[in-house]
Amino acid sequence: MSRLTVDRDAARRREPDLLARLAADPATRIVLVDARGRVALDVPASHPDLPENGLTPPSWPVDARPDEPAHDVVEGADTGEEEQERAHLRTGFQERPDRPRPHLAPLTADDVDATGLDSFYLGSESAEAPAAGAARASWLAVVVPAESTEPDDAEGASHPHPDLARALDRYPLSALRAVGDELTAHDAGLATPAAALAAWHARNRYCPFCGSRTESVEAGWARRCTGCGALQFPRTDPAVIMAVTDDADRIVLVHGAAWDPGRYSTVAGFVEAGEAAEAAVVREVQEETGLRVASVEHVATQPWPFPRSLMLGYRARLAPGEHAARPDEEEVTGALVLSRAELAAAIEAGDVVLPGPTSIARMLIEDWYGEEIRG
Repeated sequence: MSRLTVDRDAARRREPDLLARLAADPATRIVLVDARGRVALDVPASHPDLPENGLTPPSWPVDARPDEPAHDVVEGADTGEEEQERAHLRTGFQERPDRPRPHLAPLTADDVDATGLDSFYLGSESAEAPAAGAARASWLAVVVPAESTEPDDAEGASHPHPDLARALDRYPLSALRAVGDELTAHDAGLATPAAALAAWHARNRYCPFCGSRTESVEAGWARRCTGCGALQFPRTDPAVIMAVTDDADRIVLVHGAAWDPGRYSTVAGFVEAGEAAEAAVVREVQEETGLRVASVEHVATQPWPFPRSLMLGYRARLAPGEHAARPDEEEVTGALVLSRAELAAAIEAGDVVLPGPTSIARMLIEDWYGEEIRG
């Protein structure tokens, strides 16, 4: 049985009037997204008002709080193959009896008129063994303007995009950071670039070279300056994040200065200019905890489009005898070195709150722990 996947189909981005043609095609499938990293799903909104993450460290933990609204039952479930396919994004997903897995809102070009709205091409639906001559559905991301999520100023005032308002009323926006771990690989593969591109377009309206306005080109995958003609492409900022362990195989967890009491995560930081990622691992651990790293091993990567990071996950082993962490008291105000039994006891007692299942930090911790961590 063939599985549907999404082909980014980069060669198609330069087709003349591609976005206009897709916006007018009833077969086009729509992803509603905004510049705050929220997407429209087929369930009630989850964490609709999470703050923007542009100035927070990439290790900022996101948790699925127990007081989230219960979701309506949705049809469909992942197969084992789909679960394996999304393994690179999986960071501790667990089935929740009161929260069936969400999916992208089932919107088409008939539901949302993209005229006058920012949009970009995400790709086309394909299959491992498509039938000869079979049509491929295309995916279009449509950016929800900030004012569209606010109530009308006056009673009876008309909405500038009435069909968009109807769609949002039925499928409110959810914070991708809160629900990303629950999406299938297919939906995550669409929602992640949609969120990343929406944030990038919102922050790059002017040319960094001459200050003139820029315009979206190449179906939303580039911006061209209207003054000097300079072409810009979406940026991705690499950041390292690591499960640091000592020679007794205990893990080092840190508390960020801006975090709630009891919240701990793995060490993380941005790669500096001209720096190798492995060197950044050593430097960040030294700067934040005062500990020396002896070896580094890459584990996995995770796109983190809030607004434009790529998390590079590592295992880092400390030099022999390195045990006493010394927080820098600026970025990190607390550090723990825990065995598996000690971590389990701290979580049970409520003394430690781990990062949520969407973040790669949780995956790295569970990779060290050896199994899924409840709580």
